[in-house]
Amino acid sequence: MKRFWLSQAPTLARSNTVVPAWWVITRRELRDTLTDWRLLTPLALLALALPTLIAGALVLFVNFVQQDAVAVQIIPFLILLVGFLPAGFSLILALESFAGERERNTLETLLAMPLGDRELYLAKLIAALALPLLGALLSQLVLVTWLLVLVPDVALSALQPLRSLLLLALVITMALVMVGGAVIISSHVTTVRAASLLSSLVLVPMALIVQLIAFLIVSDRWELVVALWVGLVMVAAGLVQIGMRAFSREELLAREQIRRSWFGLRKRPRRQIAWFGGGSIWIVARRELIEITRDWRSVGLLIFLLILMPVGLVTGIRALYPQLEDPLALAPLIPFGGVLAGFVPISFALVAALESFVGERERNTLEALCALPVTDRQLFFGKLVGTLLIPLLTALLTQYLFYGLVALNFPDLYADGMSPALLLQMGLLTVVVAVALVTGAVSLSIHAGSVREASMLASGILLPTTALLQAQAPYFIARRFDVIWLGMLAIFVVGLAFLRSGLQTFRRAAIFSRNREEMGLRRLWAVFRHFFCEYHPAGVPLYEYAGLPFSPLRFYRYELPMLLRELRLPLAVSLLAAIGGIWFGMSQASVRVFPSVERTLDQIAYGPDPSLWLVLFVVFNNLRVSILSNLFAPFSLGVFPFLVPATVFAQIGYVCGRLIERGGVGTDNPLTFLFAYLLPHGSIELPVFMLSAALGLRMGAAVLTAPGEFTVGENLLWAAAQTVKVWLLLIAPLVVVAALIEGLITPLVIRWAY
Repeated sequence: MKRFWLSQAPTLARSNTVVPAWWVITRRELRDTLTDWRLLTPLALLALALPTLIAGALVLFVNFVQQDAVAVQIIPFLILLVGFLPAGFSLILALESFAGERERNTLETLLAMPLGDRELYLAKLIAALALPLLGALLSQLVLVTWLLVLVPDVALSALQPLRSLLLLALVITMALVMVGGAVIISSHVTTVRAASLLSSLVLVPMALIVQLIAFLIVSDRWELVVALWVGLVMVAAGLVQIGMRAFSREELLAREQIRRSWFGLRKRPRRQIAWFGGGSIWIVARRELIEITRDWRSVGLLIFLLILMPVGLVTGIRALYPQLEDPLALAPLIPFGGVLAGFVPISFALVAALESFVGERERNTLEALCALPVTDRQLFFGKLVGTLLIPLLTALLTQYLFYGLVALNFPDLYADGMSPALLLQMGLLTVVVAVALVTGAVSLSIHAGSVREASMLASGILLPTTALLQAQAPYFIARRFDVIWLGMLAIFVVGLAFLRSGLQTFRRAAIFSRNREEMGLRRLWAVFRHFFCEYHPAGVPLYEYAGLPFSPLRFYRYELPMLLRELRLPLAVSLLAAIGGIWFGMSQASVRVFPSVERTLDQIAYGPDPSLWLVLFVVFNNLRVSILSNLFAPFSLGVFPFLVPATVFAQIGYVCGRLIERGGVGTDNPLTFLFAYLLPHGSIELPVFMLSAALGLRMGAAVLTAPGEFTVGENLLWAAAQTVKVWLLLIAPLVVVAALIEGLITPLVIRWAY
């Protein structure tokens, strides 16, 4: 197929049909996106893997808790959520639609196209909207398909036709609102960094609207959801109209990248690094602080968030307060509201942190930075402190301003929900989250090739942190602040891991010489193929590989034993997760009783009938768990693979604990249960789960360190190659064997034992 460039005439090569000029621009943008694996990989994960994971979690919830009514209420929100996340991905494309063209020195060529300002604006709008919107719709379709296959009765009860159409319309409208606002921002700023800073003006309100819609859906207030959708339609139409009228190519081309002084004041000469006093770390940090405070967009946005978040949350409380029969029911949410208010300014720190090194290169200031008379470690810590200090102070001010406004306006809620100890704990939680986010972002900035690439990699930090905070919300409501301390400890450990990774991998010479194109698809495949075909320990450089062809016999005889020795630590961590899961399950057996489990235990003597359908179900379920946990391992830093053996053995421990609580004799004998239900197939299946978890843990650790002469990317490719090879040659065959035993032999053993 013939490739089209902006300098070519907008005509088709295979026909005489004239192609509109705006379609040439849109097609160019779509082609660039479809050929960039860094864009397609997160979009594919959000569109395919995320709904599959959510569907599996919902099925476990339905089967274990047996509360179909709750699932029916949750499913519509989950459909909206899996559509909103890929649609939000459109911000990355829209924010750099014009500002990115300027930084890539292609803006003049773009503006020279023979079309009007409105056509040019709409071409960029459609290009930024098309793929994320397609990903959002695909994500919703995947989730609905899985639910109809796995839990058809619950899914059919939740998926009413008109409500499903409303959820689809909501996703389309929210995507249009975000893209419309982002393109307006991109056409009025001069850098991608400035556009990313102002993106909070779009993303934060939309995230709050999603939270409000979730509350209305769970409360079955669909008429208010319709009203919100109508309002969003009006906002989207207004943004598109404003964008078309305000866009002017002459102003865009003439806009200079010179920061204007505040309020027309005379700008003072910029101070030099040599004027700074203090230690080496503070010299670098102060340089970064001056860069942030000199940009009116940064300071103005932080002040805006400092006022908006507390006032907005208090206004929401004031609206809900008179509608509740017991207004004190909101008291447990007050601590979480403060954490949420502080988290939004913290996310702003990602922008400065993510471009802390790669942004220096794009602004042509990397040489001056690397020439400073400081060590690599001092330079890393200086960047970390400089990007963290101002957003962290803003987050703490925002958080405690919210608590102060609640105390003034709702003293009864504050007295019931807060205490001096909680004020300290919530502040520490904000500090821990900020340090973990910024440390991870600075570490990613070391390896990123561009600000755009770093922004995409940010989802690997922001999404897990946001999910962890959201998962802690029920514990805030239940006032289980001991669990909150455990969550803080987990985030602190992640922050330490990122800090260790950054200190180990940061080398200013490597950043200075890194080629932006070194991670092309061809090179990725070539490196992966070398690691897959021939085994060497991690850290051995590629030039020491002999280029041997792939050999299963060599893998079983020589490579597998060496690989298992290298996986000693991940296997030990997997074993620790299994032991911890057994302990947790048995400890919960005496305090928590689930009716569905009790009904199953009453029928424990009547096992399933031998069936090939049972074999197929077990194979599908086990392979799904293994693949998804390892697929998400790099993005969760190994958390998902760790949870697999922990969850499996926790269920075993809980069942054994309940059998002991029920008397432990006769059909309630836990040893009989272990012998009949687990031993036949579990002797194969459980070690396979632990090996799969160890491989996933190794992939999660690969993004944190680089042994020997490896880069972080090569280390991740090495771990992925070993995982794929072991999965194909060992895990998948053993899973099939274990499923055959579980579906055909285990039912016979159960009948004989009971």
